[in-house]
Amino acid sequence: MHIVAIHSLQDKKEALAGALSAALKCTAYEALSRLRVPGSGPVIVGVSAAIGPAEELMAKLGASGFAAILLKAGEIESGSARFVVRKFRFGEDGLIAGTGAGESLAVDYGGIDLFIRGTSIAQVTGKETIKEKKFDPGMALLTSGMKMTKTTGKILESSTQTREGFLIVYAGEHPALLFREGGLSYDSLGAALQPTRQANFSHLIGELRRRCPEAPYDDRLLTRAGQIQVLGPLLSPEDHLDIAISLLAKLLRPSGISFSRPQRPPAQRK
Repeated sequence: MHIVAIHSLQDKKEALAGALSAALKCTAYEALSRLRVPGSGPVIVGVSAAIGPAEELMAKLGASGFAAILLKAGEIESGSARFVVRKFRFGEDGLIAGTGAGESLAVDYGGIDLFIRGTSIAQVTGKETIKEKKFDPGMALLTSGMKMTKTTGKILESSTQTREGFLIVYAGEHPALLFREGGLSYDSLGAALQPTRQANFSHLIGELRRRCPEAPYDDRLLTRAGQIQVLGPLLSPEDHLDIAISLLAKLLRPSGISFSRPQRPPAQRK
């Protein structure tokens, strides 16, 4: 899956609806709905299984005056590629992180170039069979009153949401470090240890930001509404949050891969 997004949107974005409609070959209303996002983006406007159509859309968007970015399928991060942190310790010059499997990684504070904070949202659907006994006149007649009821089953579906905060730390060529609020051991905080996981997680983030004041920090993925603003109407946050994370990382990291810049429209003849 290859992703095309627009970004660096200016004020009065509604005026761009016509140009976006022509580039996407959609209605002006659909284009306008994608532009109605707070801030300057990014917002995803195209998803393609093949690279060719994605590159063609990039060219159309650039010719129409949009700044666009292409996130290729191989650039989408997955959980297996990240360093999932279980334990951590604040060293004098860097962060020391460890996994549940005993792997360790040391990262200099000066090498950290981006923090992305968000919330993972999982939808869990369950089914439960409720059994009821009801009076059955046919059964009573058939059994001469020996059995007056019959048992029926009714299936009830329920849906619950689970939410967990996360922080992803990017540092040069190191794998992305993933901190999950509920999957961390906070013992290393010592005297700073708080009564709740949420408080400890907030302390961890605050301490990292204090030690890395130059590293950009982005928290637009904290809410589902913020996730939808990035993913647009094409992708759901529950299934495609990694795409939103990867897109922000590519756009915000100083070492990010270059993306297209808007082209000047051709001069008009007088």
